[in-house]
Amino acid sequence: MIRWLMTGILRDKTRSLFPFLTVGAGVALMIALLGFMDGVFMGMIDITANLDTGHLRFLNKSFYEEEHLAPMDWALGGRKETREWLEKNGPPEVQWAPRIRWTAIMDVPDEKGETRNQTPVVGMGIDIASPGSQELQRLKLKESLVRGRLPGAKNEMLVGHLLAETLKLNLGDSVTLIGQSFDGGMAADNYAVVGFVRFGVFAMDKKMAVVNLDDAQRTFYMENMVTEWAGYFPSRVSFAEFEKARELVQSRLPGLLGNPPAGWAKDDNPVILSILDQRNIREIAKTFDRIRKIIVWIFLILMVLVLWNAGLLNGIHRYGEMGLRLALGETHALLAFSLAVEAFMIGVLGSAAGSLLGGAAVYYLQEVGVNMGDAFAQSGVIINDVVRGRLSGAGFLYGIVPGMTASVVGSLVAATSIFNRSEANLFRELET
Repeated sequence: MIRWLMTGILRDKTRSLFPFLTVGAGVALMIALLGFMDGVFMGMIDITANLDTGHLRFLNKSFYEEEHLAPMDWALGGRKETREWLEKNGPPEVQWAPRIRWTAIMDVPDEKGETRNQTPVVGMGIDIASPGSQELQRLKLKESLVRGRLPGAKNEMLVGHLLAETLKLNLGDSVTLIGQSFDGGMAADNYAVVGFVRFGVFAMDKKMAVVNLDDAQRTFYMENMVTEWAGYFPSRVSFAEFEKARELVQSRLPGLLGNPPAGWAKDDNPVILSILDQRNIREIAKTFDRIRKIIVWIFLILMVLVLWNAGLLNGIHRYGEMGLRLALGETHALLAFSLAVEAFMIGVLGSAAGSLLGGAAVYYLQEVGVNMGDAFAQSGVIINDVVRGRLSGAGFLYGIVPGMTASVVGSLVAATSIFNRSEANLFRELET
C-alpha cells in the first residue's frame, strides 16, 4: 500500500504539491526563526559570560553579596590548588579562568604631575600572559581595539574608548590607580595606557579598564589570590546544561570545605553559581522558553488549519476515487487511515525539504551573521553587534514534529467528511 500511495503522490501533483509546499515552508520558517532566536539568546548568554559572569562562577559568598563594592578582602587564595580542584571536580569540558574584579579612582596627571582629570573606574585583571590562556579570545580584545595595542609589559592597561574620551587620554599616557588593597589599606600604582577598547556595551566603554592578572595582584597586594574563578563551556553546550554542572560542583564542595587549600582564610565560604543565578538571566531564559513554545503552537495551529482546508479541497476532487474504493470493499475507517498515511508521507517529504532550506538559512546566519550594531548601539544590552543563528537538534525537532503532526491532523479532520457521505453518492461522483 505504501508503494501505491507513494506512486500516487509523485504522479498526481494536485493531491500532494500544495500540502508539500505548505509543510516545507512551515518547517523551514520554524527552523529558521527558532535558530535565529537561539542564536540571539545564546549570543547574549555567551557575551555576558565572557565579559562578566562566566557560565559557572566560583567565589566567596561574601564577595558575591557585596560585589558592587568589590571587597578585595574576600578574595580567594590558593590559586594553584583551587584550579586543580575545580578542574578535577567540575565538568571536564569546562575551562576555568582566574579573574580579579577591582574598583579604583583613576587619576590622570598633567605635565607638572598634578591631577588633570579624575574619575572612578571598574576593572578586571585577566590572565593575558600565561600560555594557553583564552581570555583574549573570550573578551575579543584584539578585534575590539580602537587604537593602540594589547598589554605586553609590566603595568600596561587597556581602557574603554569612551572613558579615554572623557579623561582626554592619549596612547602612552601614565595614569594612577588609587584603590583598596586586600588587607584594607590604600593601594596606588602607575599604569601606562597602551590601547583603547570598544566593548560594545555603553557602561563598560564608559567606565572599564583591563590589566594583566599579575599586575592586579601586585597593585592590590593579592599575591596568589583572585576574586573569582569563571568557568566556560564550549559554545555547542546549551544553557540547560549549566544548572546540571553547577549541581555537580555543589555536591562535591563540602569535601573541599572540609579540607581547604592552605592559602584560604578560615572564614572563606565559597559558592558555585551558574549564569542563570545572576543578572536575572533565569527569568530571561524562562521568558525565552515561553515565547518559543508559543511560536511552535501558533505555527502548528496555522499549518493544521491550512492543511485541513487543503484536505477538504483535495477530498472533493477525489470523491469518485473514494466511492470506487468503497465499492471494491474498502471500509470508511481504512480509507481514512490510508489518507492519514498518505498525509504522513507528504509530511515527511515536506519536512525533509523544509529542514534543508531552514537549516541552510540558519547555517548562513551562524557562519556569517547579521550586523545589528546600530540597533543596539545605545541600548546597554550585552549582546554582540553581529547577531548569529545557532544550529541545534532541538530547533529541527521543533520544526519537523509540528510539520508532520499538522499534515496528519489536517488530513484526519478533512477525512471525517467521508463518513458523512454515502457510498452511492461518492460513486456517483466517479460517473460525473
